[in-house]
Amino acid sequence: MNSKLQTILIFEPLSGGHRANFIGWLKAAVPEHPGCRFVFFTAADVEVPLSQQLASAGHWKKQMLLYRLFRQACKKHKPDQALVLELTHLELPLALFGSPVPLSAILFVQYPELPRGLKFFSKHWKTRLLLWRAPVRNLFLLNGEKSCLFLKDHFGSRTRFVPLADPAPDVPAASGFSLNVPEGKRACLFFGAASRRKGAGILLDALARISPETAEQNAYLFCGEPEPEYRAEFSRACEWLRSSRPDIDLVIETRFVSNEQMMAMFEQAGLILMPYTRSEYSSGILALAAKAGTPVLGPKGGLLGRLIVENGLGLAAKLTPEVLELSVGLNEELRQKFVAHNTIENFTKPILDAICHES
Repeated sequence: MNSKLQTILIFEPLSGGHRANFIGWLKAAVPEHPGCRFVFFTAADVEVPLSQQLASAGHWKKQMLLYRLFRQACKKHKPDQALVLELTHLELPLALFGSPVPLSAILFVQYPELPRGLKFFSKHWKTRLLLWRAPVRNLFLLNGEKSCLFLKDHFGSRTRFVPLADPAPDVPAASGFSLNVPEGKRACLFFGAASRRKGAGILLDALARISPETAEQNAYLFCGEPEPEYRAEFSRACEWLRSSRPDIDLVIETRFVSNEQMMAMFEQAGLILMPYTRSEYSSGILALAAKAGTPVLGPKGGLLGRLIVENGLGLAAKLTPEVLELSVGLNEELRQKFVAHNTIENFTKPILDAICHES
């Protein structure tokens, strides 16, 4: 390590969900690296007008706004290097315009898990441009051992590709908290912001065609505020399902839940529903379900499908009414190994060891 105290900017200006956990875990771990000075740029540092712009901006405009914020943060704090906690939101501007400082980042979209097609090759060349244009020292990939091998093979040794654990919060389940479902019914839980990408519409459509016997045995709980651009469509779809299938118990929860309450929800649920249309992402939902010992029904193929199958976490299949009627179980031995690996330390240590030992 350099004798000079390094200044490291940790940049994540968006709020909520996994971002808050990532920031909290890293803040707790940085005292173990006294040779580095850490500056956190988070949602609390974004002025209200710009925060409102980000909330309503389209994909490209949001990336450009975040890139401008990143450059401003680098100019203000003069870091020796920066860690971007979600590269997806800066990937294209960084590929086009570069970075003002050496960079490390978490890459959420693991395109090597995609079938070889237009989307795969588009992401491949965008990654090639990014690694050529920006001084990327480390790319971290959540549950990305397989993707790291692919990227190292294709892009050489200039950038290090480092797999990370994708853990659940290390908190106990809240006592006295219970799911808002009818007594005696199994709770099937869809957790997080409902959106097209997460397959909320596909799930509602499949629910409309389940058998009356399945409807009688289960309750279906959506917990989370829908994404803004999807809110009206989601509301209409729920109203349609309730009117066409009054025998289905459909529960919509938009209240905020703490990590402890979230853990209680996952422990009390009988099945976690993950009908995601983009399975090349890792998901903290999978770690929560595994820690709670609750099986998941997730997408076939991609990173998520492979993790479900290889770790005995449930069933990976195309979502149909017939699949919703299947019994889904766990491989307890494989589940425990997955939980033992996906710890907070196995998330923070590879990141901080890599960036704090840069020359």
